[in-house]
Amino acid sequence: MIKKIINCFRYPYFGTSLSNWFSLIIANKGVDLNRIPLALFITIGLFLLAPFRLAASIGRRSAIKSASLSEPPIFIIGHWRSGTTHLHYLMSASGRFGGIHSFDAFYPFFSLWIRDEKSLLNRMLKRLSWKRHQDNVNVGVDCPAEEEFAVAHTSPYSFFHGWVFKKHYQEYLNQFLLLEGISENVLAQWKKAYNDILLQSNVCSSGKRLLLKNPYNTSKMKMLLSMYPGAKFIYIYRNPYKVYASTMNMYKKTDYIALQRISGSETQENVLAAYKSLLERFYEEVEEIPEGCCSFIKYEDLVENPLEEMARVYKDIGLDGFETDSKGMIEYLKSVKDYTANTFRLGEEECRIIEQEWGEYIRLMGYEAEHSHKHKVFNLDRTPES
Repeated sequence: MIKKIINCFRYPYFGTSLSNWFSLIIANKGVDLNRIPLALFITIGLFLLAPFRLAASIGRRSAIKSASLSEPPIFIIGHWRSGTTHLHYLMSASGRFGGIHSFDAFYPFFSLWIRDEKSLLNRMLKRLSWKRHQDNVNVGVDCPAEEEFAVAHTSPYSFFHGWVFKKHYQEYLNQFLLLEGISENVLAQWKKAYNDILLQSNVCSSGKRLLLKNPYNTSKMKMLLSMYPGAKFIYIYRNPYKVYASTMNMYKKTDYIALQRISGSETQENVLAAYKSLLERFYEEVEEIPEGCCSFIKYEDLVENPLEEMARVYKDIGLDGFETDSKGMIEYLKSVKDYTANTFRLGEEECRIIEQEWGEYIRLMGYEAEHSHKHKVFNLDRTPES
């Protein structure tokens, strides 16, 4: 029973503040009628958690105020479903890096309590684990997660909100994925919200160098370098047809979080547009990134030769200690050797549209067009993706 109750609070926004919640509802002109019960459930939960959130926030503010990053972060970037989670889990298995974990990503105000191994809350959460809806990847309290979720729960300045308030998807894409059409004040607020999460993660990780996986950052390399001089980037890419199939599946499987819904054709348009926007910005900016700051890795190569590829990545970005770090990586690879892959089928028309919309990037990344293959079947993963 306790596990079922706690699992109810895995829904996004239970970890936000009341002020952020109501500002999102107002800014996005409410929720769909059939999502009102869910919105009310969240609102009640937020009121119930308010006293605890207030108490936790006092310690959080103090910790952030006194924190600083001893080393610039390492950012794992790439479009969603390109293997970012697998790469993140693999590198995190070394135990060398700090970052944000699953529960404190969604409950950032409680991070200090959640990550304190002596706390009752930490001991309770360690009893919980589940599989992600979209890809069967195991998730638990100590699993690394995206800091973007924490940004979204502490501020309105995240593209994540466009995945929930889907009728405003394009607005969030322009403003908080591409950082276009926003004022200097909003940009400054976004920087502060993002930096606060990194400082908090640094405290929770006992000062370890941060390893952060966030597809939302793929379009923000120059901005992040200006904020964190000396930062390193690892860009992972994957067969675009598989990315498309897996992304469409992700939207379908996570539709339960949406407070506004759109049609299947609109979802397809959003997926196609976001991919182009993200990669266009990435390839523009990567040309201006100093040498030694970014390493490219192909998902298929990582699956085929994980240790060789990781050794190369370490060398590319000037990161030492691979021999020691690889011990943890080997153990992680053993743990996922029986991972069950999703299988998706793409029709000829879908393949044609993908080539039409993404053909430039299909060729740029060295893949071949698939439009002539009727009902192409993709066995998507031999290892967890993202």
